[in-house]
Amino acid sequence: MNSFDLSLLKYIQEHSPVLIEDVTSRFGKTMSTLKRSMKEINEFLEPDFHLHLDGPSIVTAITYREYIAFLEHIPFNRYITTAEERIKDLSVALCLQEVVNKSEYYRKFNVSPTTLKNDNQALSAFLEANHLAVTAIPKQGSRLEGDEILLRIAICLTILKTVEIGADHLLVPHKANEPINKSIATQFLKACQQDISAAAELYQQRLSHKVTLGYNSKKYFLVYMSIALHRMRRGHQLTHSENLNFIQSGDFALLGSEHENRFLDLLISSLTYTWRPFDLYDPTLITLVGRLCSSLTPLLRAKIHNASPFFAEVYQFVYSTIVQNKFNLYFDDKKLHQVQTRHALLYQGVTQATAPIAQHYQTTFSTVHLSTLVLILKKYELQNRAYSEDKKRVIIVTNSSESKVGYFKEVLKSHFHIEIVGYVNINELHRLEQASFDLLITFTNKISSYLKYYQLDYIKVNFYLSRDDISLLSKHGLSRAKKKIPAGEFIQETEGLDREQLRALLEQKYPDFFI
Repeated sequence: MNSFDLSLLKYIQEHSPVLIEDVTSRFGKTMSTLKRSMKEINEFLEPDFHLHLDGPSIVTAITYREYIAFLEHIPFNRYITTAEERIKDLSVALCLQEVVNKSEYYRKFNVSPTTLKNDNQALSAFLEANHLAVTAIPKQGSRLEGDEILLRIAICLTILKTVEIGADHLLVPHKANEPINKSIATQFLKACQQDISAAAELYQQRLSHKVTLGYNSKKYFLVYMSIALHRMRRGHQLTHSENLNFIQSGDFALLGSEHENRFLDLLISSLTYTWRPFDLYDPTLITLVGRLCSSLTPLLRAKIHNASPFFAEVYQFVYSTIVQNKFNLYFDDKKLHQVQTRHALLYQGVTQATAPIAQHYQTTFSTVHLSTLVLILKKYELQNRAYSEDKKRVIIVTNSSESKVGYFKEVLKSHFHIEIVGYVNINELHRLEQASFDLLITFTNKISSYLKYYQLDYIKVNFYLSRDDISLLSKHGLSRAKKKIPAGEFIQETEGLDREQLRALLEQKYPDFFI
């Protein structure tokens, strides 16, 4: 059993049935390799949940519940670890122990001394990426050394996916831990038992009433705090904080150490909140984010009416990026991987607009950071689609009765922010020469043929609009119908009107909102 077997089972469990060609393409494996892997997996599954070949597909009845049970019953001595997995497990041990004898530690992996030697390359890569080092202690073993903050964060990120938050804010093992993650979680929860309790108490009594962290940020705080308390008990405290004054942060005062508190303040201020008071800003960053917002808003297809929350969210995102970059704290998100192509022009604009901030703080906005900012902008663009925006002018070409066309018109308007400037019979196409419009729409094949014959651009849809029709019309520039009325503008234009004047205004200017 190895990591590929587990990845294969997880993929098939989530998507069964799956085409064999999709699996071989996804994992880059041959059919013979798949068969060997399926045989190994089936040895640990009840017959009712075996993986089967069914024509061009692989099928299984296994659910997530059985998948968890499968993971729980894999003997560690039957699991073939990769070099990366072994280094992750070893690095946690090096963090939680003063000295580790690697030869003795590697016995748990059931590998040869040659494998231990070959793993030095993977260990060096891990250490270099995190600016750490391993020092040999004669007749004892190896010690992990380096910047204390970077050391804690590197190990925190390794542990993070192996645990979850249980009752009373206490950390517990992740249910679907693979063998190596189970090993990591076990040693962390055992070595840091008292520190995990202390971290939960700190969160409950000192932090939770000041801010409300999102789940992932809360978990990160609890894991980091547990590691920090554990290492502080062993004498590994932060001894200076002069280099942490590059930006202002909140003042949470969780511990008795000035230097530990300074970093904790930065770390907590950079996490994600479901609620927090925005009562402290860095003066320099305020100016830079103000310029950033001024550069970004022209890229949006909407005027930002809720400018204060827009600024606050962009500020918090940029702040988090600066702090997290400085301490090698990276969170990957696969859901962001398509943003760069889906919103290419906006992504390019965001890349250029953030350059002055990156230069000032000597940092880098990664693809994940830039993609996240793009989604923040798109969110506010959608929020600020105002009813006063220009509407695409549409003409419907049809021979149908007005009652039938009237229904079609209302269906169109329920989906799109448009102005239907008229209906034209197929025998009246000459009227189009004097008409001002953006798009011709019809819903019959016969009229489509006429319009094609006269070389007129048009869109043909079904009378009862399908999802494909709505997508097609969106691609041709029709904006969706969900629009809002800016409160300030509405108050200003209705101020001082009597009932009759107000009713006339609403019926004339906002017929899609008031009846």
